[in-house]
Amino acid sequence: MSEVKKCPKCDGEMAKGYRLVGEYGLRSVNFAKEGDVFGDNIIPFYCKNCGYIELYKEMKLKKSK
Repeated sequence: MSEVKKCPKCDGEMAKGYRLVGEYGLRSVNFAKEGDVFGDNIIPFYCKNCGYIELYKEMKLKKSK
């Protein structure tokens, strides 16, 4: 996919960032909903112009019973 993502705020170019890990003291930040598989990756994209951030989830396959 070579299509360039555009920022919804300023129409600038979005770039793929690094994997987010958020820990603040004894608390951690989780981005999950019911039914998610532990270990799914969160992939950030940020605007090179204004700094706007969008988070996307790369989902792992669930095991069948």
